[in-house]
Amino acid sequence: MQDYNINGLAIPLFLVFMLLEYALLRLRGQKLHRFNDSVASLSMGMLLLISDALLKAYTFAVFIYLFEHHRVLEFSPNAAVTWLIFFFAVDFCYYWFHRCAHQFNFLWGAHVGHHQSEEYNLTTALRQSAFQYAFSWIFYLPLALLGCPPQVFLLLFILLKLYQFWLHTLLIDKIPFIEGIFSTPSSHRVHHAKNPLYIDKNYGGTLVIWDRLFGSWQPELTSERCHYGTTSALNTLNPVKANLQHWWLLVQDTINAQSWRDKCRLWFKPTGWRPKDCRNKTTANPVPLQKTGCNKRKKYDPQTSLALKTYVALSMLMIFYLCFSFILLSPSLSAMSLAFGAGLIITGLVSANALLENKLGYLAIESLRLPVTCYFIATLSTPLALAFTEIIPAF
Repeated sequence: MQDYNINGLAIPLFLVFMLLEYALLRLRGQKLHRFNDSVASLSMGMLLLISDALLKAYTFAVFIYLFEHHRVLEFSPNAAVTWLIFFFAVDFCYYWFHRCAHQFNFLWGAHVGHHQSEEYNLTTALRQSAFQYAFSWIFYLPLALLGCPPQVFLLLFILLKLYQFWLHTLLIDKIPFIEGIFSTPSSHRVHHAKNPLYIDKNYGGTLVIWDRLFGSWQPELTSERCHYGTTSALNTLNPVKANLQHWWLLVQDTINAQSWRDKCRLWFKPTGWRPKDCRNKTTANPVPLQKTGCNKRKKYDPQTSLALKTYVALSMLMIFYLCFSFILLSPSLSAMSLAFGAGLIITGLVSANALLENKLGYLAIESLRLPVTCYFIATLSTPLALAFTEIIPAF
């Protein structure tokens, strides 16, 4: 089992739940999905899975090292009290990572992707920044020093992330008795809203008791409908540009700022802070970002033909299958195969979203990418079949 990344198994499961949500909403007469937005969000999710496959083994190794050599307390992984204590501790650490990711410019660059969608549905749950794990893992290292057994941390962390999936839906209204204690779709809708009243509220992952303790709690109001997205509009479907949007602005401001003090402190200032001599140099963001919030605005929604949408849908199904195989087998793949597979997936996702923006020049790229992708999928077929013969009995 250690030769496989079982996170890959979540891909088909998430797809089933997303299709179920879509069907239930349509039965209720609600159309809360846009094809291009859903493709963009799922593309971001697959980029995160690639990053996860390449980074998590190394970051988790640091946690294990600190636990084995520097822990100051002892907790048995078989004791119920261990799981209870560290359930709260993992959620507490997540709260502070999440809050810091909204408070500091450079961390916002690693989290902003999750908030860029102007729709709110289960595809939004998978829309994550590919760089988030490069920073978030540091916030959990104190748990290793406190003696949290690695297997306890890993399972609780996975459960925390799985719990947050169902929060991204408009299907579920407020839930009696648990609102204000546990994170719910209602409280998390507030977190994703760009309304000035709702900006930077409700950071809790599983619990919102931390928000109540530290002053970041805000219930959803019937008088204030949530409008989703970021204060600074993304205006592109390209998942690579989406991941780099905020950091690119920081780089530009670092170059343009006259003061060396501003060049350095820019990255660590509150989210959206910009040097005074930079605020009028880009028309896209003339004022501080995110903190001020904004009201409803026209959504970025390029229109394209049914034929292109059909092609993109089929292409995405192929990329889903490739990503599923690639993530599952990633621990046993060579560095060359990892780089090649990641490159194919990224190219396919960029091309699919470009076509939804009517950039027809990408059809030439597709004529080369498709046969190469089919070949790579074929090379993974044998190890994938072997993987299932080992994984299925284990469950």
